[in-house]
Amino acid sequence: MTDSKTSLKPLQPTLYELAEDGHSLNFFFAQCGACGELSFPANAPGCMHCGEPLSEALRVTRPGGGDLLEFVTLHVPLLPGMAAPSVAGDIRIAPGIVEEGVMAVADESALKHGTTVRAVAEVKPEEGVYVCRFVPVNEGAAQ
Repeated sequence: MTDSKTSLKPLQPTLYELAEDGHSLNFFFAQCGACGELSFPANAPGCMHCGEPLSEALRVTRPGGGDLLEFVTLHVPLLPGMAAPSVAGDIRIAPGIVEEGVMAVADESALKHGTTVRAVAEVKPEEGVYVCRFVPVNEGAAQ
């Protein structure tokens, strides 16, 4: 991990952690004991595929990322402190699991449907945390 990020905490510690490279994020999933499928987040009360309680489910850590299905430019902030405009997308992070994420790109021109993206840490030093953002794999590899 990089020194600047080791003292920071994840904004959503039940969803992700900083990976060994100090830049990428790992996601936490639960693997259902009944059907074997993954659910996200790992602390969900029940399997999103079969409904089985996940209290005894195996916690699985996987590199954060997936396939970008759709994206849109948001011209108003959805949350306090969120920059506008920003680009948000629907990302398939595992089979049958689609989550919304904020893209770390200047505008939509860097994206296309089906692009592979990975989750990276964006540092918020004033809050002492890092948040999850997504970058196209070819762009994120250089960082």
